[in-house]
Amino acid sequence: MPICHYTFPPLKVLVLATLFCSVIGAQNNQTQQPKPATSKNQDALRIETELVQIDAVVTDKQGKLVPDLKREDFELYEDGKKQSLTHFAIGTAKQPAQWLTTEKKRIVNAQPIRATATTENAGRYIVLAVDDYHLAASNLGYVKSALNKFIAEQMVAGDKIAVIATSGNVGLFQQFTGERDFLERAINRLTVQTKVTVDNTGGPRISEYQAELIEFGDPEALELAINEIARVEGAPSAGSGGASGADSRLGSGRQGGQSGGGQNGGQGSKGIDQAATFREMMVARAKSYARTILAQNANFTRATLDTLESVVRNLRPLPGRKLMVLLSDGFFLGGAGVYSQIYDTRRLADAATRAGVVIYSIDARGLVALPPGGDVTDPAAVDQTFPGAQIRIEQTAINAKRDGLGILAEETGGKLFFNNNDLNLGLQHILDANETYYVLAYEPPESRRDGRFHKIEIRIAGHPELKVRTRNGYFSPDEKAEKEEKLAAEKRQEKLKSLPPEKQAQELKAEKDKQLMTGLSSLFPLKDIPVEIAVDFVDVPSLSGATVNLHIDAANLSFEQIKGRQQTAIDVTGALFDERGKVATSFSERINLNVKPENLPQIIKQGFNYRRLAALQPGFYQARIAVREQVSGRLGSASGWVEVPNIKSGQLMLSGILLSESGKDAPQELPTADHQSTKGSEGYSLMPSSASRRFKSGSEMDFLLFVYNAKIEKSAVDLVSQTQIFSGSKLAYASPITKLQVPTDLDLQRVPYGARFSLKGLDAGQYELRLMVIDRLTKATAYRRVNFTIE
Repeated sequence: MPICHYTFPPLKVLVLATLFCSVIGAQNNQTQQPKPATSKNQDALRIETELVQIDAVVTDKQGKLVPDLKREDFELYEDGKKQSLTHFAIGTAKQPAQWLTTEKKRIVNAQPIRATATTENAGRYIVLAVDDYHLAASNLGYVKSALNKFIAEQMVAGDKIAVIATSGNVGLFQQFTGERDFLERAINRLTVQTKVTVDNTGGPRISEYQAELIEFGDPEALELAINEIARVEGAPSAGSGGASGADSRLGSGRQGGQSGGGQNGGQGSKGIDQAATFREMMVARAKSYARTILAQNANFTRATLDTLESVVRNLRPLPGRKLMVLLSDGFFLGGAGVYSQIYDTRRLADAATRAGVVIYSIDARGLVALPPGGDVTDPAAVDQTFPGAQIRIEQTAINAKRDGLGILAEETGGKLFFNNNDLNLGLQHILDANETYYVLAYEPPESRRDGRFHKIEIRIAGHPELKVRTRNGYFSPDEKAEKEEKLAAEKRQEKLKSLPPEKQAQELKAEKDKQLMTGLSSLFPLKDIPVEIAVDFVDVPSLSGATVNLHIDAANLSFEQIKGRQQTAIDVTGALFDERGKVATSFSERINLNVKPENLPQIIKQGFNYRRLAALQPGFYQARIAVREQVSGRLGSASGWVEVPNIKSGQLMLSGILLSESGKDAPQELPTADHQSTKGSEGYSLMPSSASRRFKSGSEMDFLLFVYNAKIEKSAVDLVSQTQIFSGSKLAYASPITKLQVPTDLDLQRVPYGARFSLKGLDAGQYELRLMVIDRLTKATAYRRVNFTIE
């Protein structure tokens, strides 16, 4: 894999900087706004049957995967009735299965065409969900360490991972990415949410399960709670001032009454009353405390599961097998008391079935110490009065919290991993358990539009010993709710037509803005209009900040011939957010496309490039972009991360890595800008940075970056570099350490460095390019890395 290194003379650097900045003037020239128009090319779907698609994992008696089953080996039942399979596929981690997707067809001559099913290969999407509502602070460090190790060592090429907290506290990081830097930052931002109402680390230690027993009237659970409250507050316990303490006071009062008579007897009666009052007060406090615990548990558990359900449902448009790994200390789902039915877990099973998501649970407590005494994460004092009851209740409480994790996994086709302090072992078991999986699809013979839950069961014909893990069912659409929604939409349209033109325009704009915001906030890219993004830091004399490069696929755009030209218009909205979620800069504009008919095929094939420049202060930023076609309403979205370092710190730093495929014709710019290229000292032509970062197998890839703040000694710098290519966590290629040949007439505080290398010998797939530059005068080292794909 030969690699050619070169630097650029000053004139060429100026040309490159001009290329970055030339787009500004062109962007500001887009002032014409097309009139609102209607189109005959609207998307229309007419689905006669409900397609149910489900994936499954099959294991033998030893728990090992069974990888060689065939279509005829599977029997699928819905509500006990056998169904005919319409689709079957096998997938592995390296070769994803084919999933059925619904292909939208446009209206032709005002006649809607029924949607057709097509297949799509999809990679692996993994959601790392940290239950920060139920995670002990002492366990958070173990979780962070395990997840960082997973990102560094167990994440493979092509994985798209999202880190979420059930409280939503991770914020901007809750989007899929394959960039390790930003996943690590998301993990390190995780914190435990403080429950201010009841905090077992400082108050009486009463579990949710014990609280429910108290609510049910369990006498031993109540006495344990009274003793615990007394222990924490230093008051007399049930043995001294609770139930038994009251009896002892009663005894002393009676004795005084019998022997002393008169006044002493009155004092004894008063002691009886005080003891009874004390007893009633402690019982009332224990019951009140139990109800508070149950209410708090209901709130936080419901919030946790609502978040998980929302994330799962939002993953539905993504094709392929999607895994959610839930790390938690467990939660109590409740029994049949006042706070029972905290959450109907069938809702999550339904969401998982529709979205193709499997949930695996890991008990972050690891190996849990059994009562009495508990462990350091959940210590418990030994109750000498009722030791047997305490052991029984606390043991059941441990299992009750674990049951919540187990139910989620069981009902969505996953598995619970517990009683192991090696959390990474659990993560590896999850990956191993998905090395081979099966995708099945069927169409129920009857239209299911009753809103009811329908149970799914999969069996392996002739092999009852084999175990199938899959989701247990789904809710069918509710025809009544659909009609009400349709009626409401029709009323909104009628109301819109009755409004004055100015008001109509306002309402249409509000709807457009709402759709664009949907694109900006999506957990994953919307692909009705495929958009790819590259965000890079660069500091040149005319700009210090980020270049936002977009590639917009034109294949799905609805061009219409008007006055001999093919025309359409797209709205582009974008924002760059800092780590706190605040908008650092934003933009919004409409792009009018006006194309000669003979140029349309090439534009459809190549798409468009769109560039934006943003001056930013040092920090980490996320760029989110949404694209909407005005006529059809189709949406596309993309997001990317960029680090803007503090150049003024004087430390050795690198710009972002600008990638391009050498010798490749670039798509047309949006807005139109001159196509300028730079030539290296050896005559190589470097095209502008590619937003797609996709390269053909066997082609050549160029990169360019700038080295900042190198030490200058005798009007020269002494820099060396190494280029590495990783596939997942495995090193695929490493160049020799190479000295940068830097002309002395360059700006030595901004040394441009480029290279070209052949991609021959690398298989198709996703890779990570890592660049290291060392200043030998100061021994300082700087790194940058960027992902790219070979097709």
